[in-house]
Amino acid sequence: MAGVDQVWANSAIELCLRHGIDHFFLAPGSRCTPLTLAVARMVRDGRAKAIQHFDERGLAFAALGYGRATGKPGVFICTSGTAVANAFPAVIEAAAESVPMLLFTADRPPELRGSGANQTIDQRAIFGGYPKLFVNMPVPDESFALDESLEQGFAATKNGPVHFNWMFCEPFTISDEPAPPQYKPEAQASGLPSPPTHNKTELQIQTRGNVLIALGGCKPFEAQQSWELSQNLNCPILSDVTSGLRTGSLELPSEFELPVPDTILHLGGRIVSKTWHQWTATLPDTVDFHHITPTGQIVNPNRLPVSQHHADLIQLSSIVSGPKTSDSFLQSWSDAGAQRSGIVDRQLSDPKKLSEPAVAFHVSKHCPTSHGLFIGNSTPIRDMDWFGQGLSDKVRNVAANRGASGIDGLLATATGYAIGLEQPTTVLIGDLSALHDLNSLSLVAKSPWPMIVLVLNNQGGHIFDLLPIRESEHFEQFFATPHEYQFEHAAKMFGIDYRRITEMDDFAASYRGACSQDRSIILELMTDRQYNMEVRKQIREEIKHCSSQS
Repeated sequence: MAGVDQVWANSAIELCLRHGIDHFFLAPGSRCTPLTLAVARMVRDGRAKAIQHFDERGLAFAALGYGRATGKPGVFICTSGTAVANAFPAVIEAAAESVPMLLFTADRPPELRGSGANQTIDQRAIFGGYPKLFVNMPVPDESFALDESLEQGFAATKNGPVHFNWMFCEPFTISDEPAPPQYKPEAQASGLPSPPTHNKTELQIQTRGNVLIALGGCKPFEAQQSWELSQNLNCPILSDVTSGLRTGSLELPSEFELPVPDTILHLGGRIVSKTWHQWTATLPDTVDFHHITPTGQIVNPNRLPVSQHHADLIQLSSIVSGPKTSDSFLQSWSDAGAQRSGIVDRQLSDPKKLSEPAVAFHVSKHCPTSHGLFIGNSTPIRDMDWFGQGLSDKVRNVAANRGASGIDGLLATATGYAIGLEQPTTVLIGDLSALHDLNSLSLVAKSPWPMIVLVLNNQGGHIFDLLPIRESEHFEQFFATPHEYQFEHAAKMFGIDYRRITEMDDFAASYRGACSQDRSIILELMTDRQYNMEVRKQIREEIKHCSSQS
């Protein structure tokens, strides 16, 4: 006979499915038995898909990656205790980037708190203020309005993660008999705030004079709308690597003497380039600076006088209007972009030696547009932003965890991203990131879509080579994090194809072959930190010299 725990769990999962939420990320555990069995029944009946992993931290990041790709929440389900705390880094990233995510964490009944009962911690609001909504569910009770609570939670995921903490009492119902109809009591849930709303239809922005567009992280359809706006306004568009549209580099401003725009439109999310933020901080107050984002996210580290607008980028053509930018302004920016692109192309099209800038350049040119691209933090995303070349007005699916810019959970996020895209995915990450998330190779191995994992192994934390701390006598031991690890045996342990690469020609051929295969592989690229620095410096110095002569 079905118990009330089974009724609640079945009803919750059924309601998820009715809202199109059909991917569930499950970690093993006892206290979440009702929820896990409810999902298992739906999977058996072909109505849901389950992604299973033994590590809650990696699993939560996989749910994050899925949310990034689809724009709808994956449901993370885990048992009580520290299992819940392991999801915190992914919750922070989801909150920072407004990525939809549902967390269904199982808990013990309230009478066990403070009793010393095994695996019992205080899980109430354990993620602090990061979730857009937290609901501490009561022990299953026929009088509680389950539907209303979940409906509010589903709505709130549009703005980021939502946490439901489910208290279940033993014994759990393990019968596979159909549960009775869901309870629909008259009582209403109380104390649940409604998600924020915003009228996005009345916004009108009138541009002034010459316009410059800076495109941050966004979805492909948003990038396409931004490109079309730039054509309508006859203005240059500089695009961040995470926009998926590479039409002009945001690294230009400090390296070329260029005309100052009258209006800047920052569209979408975060911008990787530090150069962009440094340059905009030098602009006069007379520049009209607008940021339009569908999430309402503030990206203004210099606290400039920016007009913040919450609106869908799909509406750009009806929101933004103004005179066309002058041909001379557009030509100046276009010429500078062409000069910069030509230098990068000449330096990296036929490199004599393997380097990380050359790898980024090659991937930007040869990653199929039918594939996803997930980029790790630290040097990989900077190299891709600096040296990745564009594909005219073509847009690809590109993602990175730039909300908190951590190196944790990247393999897991990339796998969830591939599952959400339903596309093979190239992953470009550093060696420390790969080590940090090593057990997520289990997720990579089980991915239904091929994963091409490019591990840049320079045997340390290469990002610190770019910082002033490099001059310290303590740099190598305490910052560079030197190691001698390689990933061949890790790949073998998880049953993933592997190839160690030391030459650029070998990488080009191996990557081309990997993109044409229907299975996952790790390509470990052995690079030299000092040589990587020399390549970057040579290219940037040539660009600066070129700009000073123009």
